[in-house]
Amino acid sequence: MDTELIIGLAQVLTGAATLVVAIFLAGQLLTQRSALNRAHQDAERELAFASRSTINSIILGRLTSDGLASAVSRGFDDIDSLTEPSDLLRFTGYMRQTYQAFIMEWLLSRESVDVMEFKERMARLFIPRGSRQYYFNTGREIVRLRSAELLEMFDELYETYEGSTVP
Repeated sequence: MDTELIIGLAQVLTGAATLVVAIFLAGQLLTQRSALNRAHQDAERELAFASRSTINSIILGRLTSDGLASAVSRGFDDIDSLTEPSDLLRFTGYMRQTYQAFIMEWLLSRESVDVMEFKERMARLFIPRGSRQYYFNTGREIVRLRSAELLEMFDELYETYEGSTVP
């Protein structure tokens, strides 16, 4: 056989082998991309579940701790009724944790959250006068730093239950 023919045949075979490897690698990339998307969705679901579990733990803590239950109950009536620093700390800590859990839930599942159901749960947070006082004094800033969309929702709830606009 002629040397040039052998070299030409070797180049054609090398090119074909390179094409096969490229196709195989492209298939691997698509498979990996699909697996990463699935893993990302699973991670988001896990974080949303953890956020819901945190909210349940916060509520359970209030229900099972007499000191916390008393402070939160009085704080819900009126923050100014919390004359003991420890009670004020309990109430504000409870509210801060509640806000953080709800904000996290919102940020993690914004695309899949049922907005009406979420807003209904948030409305329960704004019914007590003390909760609105906390929002006005502290909570609004917590929300503002995390989500403009959520701030708009919370402001609307505040205005609905307070009967006046947020200054």
